[in-house]
Amino acid sequence: MTYLKSNIQGILYLSLFIIIPAMFLSACGYRIIGSKFLPFDSVTIRHVQNETYEPRLEEILHNALSNEFISQGIEVRKSGGDVELEATVTTFLLGAIGVVDETVREQELIMLVDIKITDEGRVTEFKAMQSPLKITFQSSGTVSEIVAYKERAMNKAGREIAKEIVGQIIIRYAK
Repeated sequence: MTYLKSNIQGILYLSLFIIIPAMFLSACGYRIIGSKFLPFDSVTIRHVQNETYEPRLEEILHNALSNEFISQGIEVRKSGGDVELEATVTTFLLGAIGVVDETVREQELIMLVDIKITDEGRVTEFKAMQSPLKITFQSSGTVSEIVAYKERAMNKAGREIAKEIVGQIIIRYAK
């Protein structure tokens, strides 16, 4: 019987200190920061431009942006979205960060992207967006292995940049 009594007391304390104050706060119009709904439900991603000599970056970034918007609950449309997004890959660099006996063993991948968002005639631009993480890949092994490592690093860079872009858009609209 004491076990049942302690469970009832626990539920009573939970409702008294958590649920009831939460109800009062929500009734007063308060909300958790970032919980404001976005003023758009869909986005059109225009053709991604690639101003570098590295092939397929436009495809990688377009796919990463589409996947990130969808994972955030925003519909991606071919045309007619509430917001239009244009992206341009402006920089693609590889740098040696690990060298053994004058042989490069690890490389860093740097990719910069400019973004232009058009929403009901208003234009917002983000310049030189990049991954907040350092993207590296192994550059030792056979040529096909190195190419595969580089491809994975490019896809990871695209995903991380897409997360950063969508995060910046959400922060901009949540204000």
